[in-house]
Amino acid sequence: MIRKILQFRRPYTPPALTLSFDYERGLSGDDPTLADAGLDAVLAALARRKLRATFNCCAKLAEIAADRIRLIAAAGHEIGCHGYAHESPRDLTDADLRDMLRRSLDAFGGLSVRPVGFRSPQSHWDKRLMRELAAAGFRYSAEHDRASRPYVITRQPQVLMRFPVVTDDWDYIRNPAAPEVIARHTTYLRNAAAAKLPLALGYHPWVLAQDPQRIRDWESFVDLAIELQVPIAPFVDLLPS
Repeated sequence: MIRKILQFRRPYTPPALTLSFDYERGLSGDDPTLADAGLDAVLAALARRKLRATFNCCAKLAEIAADRIRLIAAAGHEIGCHGYAHESPRDLTDADLRDMLRRSLDAFGGLSVRPVGFRSPQSHWDKRLMRELAAAGFRYSAEHDRASRPYVITRQPQVLMRFPVVTDDWDYIRNPAAPEVIARHTTYLRNAAAAKLPLALGYHPWVLAQDPQRIRDWESFVDLAIELQVPIAPFVDLLPS
């Protein structure tokens, strides 16, 4: 219902695949060692293919693991904000919500990084967050959403885009024995390629690193996108000019 209320119009977005990675490094209860191993594997795979992705990072990591954030930025990838310490925006008061965004921008600013995108932990967003993102100068939010294309989610106090993330790799955690994750992603990819639609998929480096086969499957998926001649680009490159 919220999406129907806030969805205003759909500016043209070129058909492309966005690989979106949530990097939390222990702030979501994940294993920091696995998060780092997964990040290193993903960065290496992207570098071999000369591809860029979006990495949604908890801002606190810019203070406690600055070398990891610098590593992502130095490789030319987009850094999005994934909250300050992986808190749910829906659980915050209005004042705390504004403070979280301020602290996040200050933390990233210490590394000369200025995110223009925000992805809520577990996609826990509400209308308040959208207004505060626009007020803080963010240009888009990327959340789980059934929309087929990006759209304008709020116009005040400035235009804020919504990039829908169709699905992620969380089923690996819900059912580690299930082989359907990459198969489902492949179906989404082929359908989007045939319809010439943009597609965004979410991943967690620590989830991929739990099993080396997941990394190999993900790399095969990326190679299929290249074979299908689907452009691969971070969210920031798809924003209307």
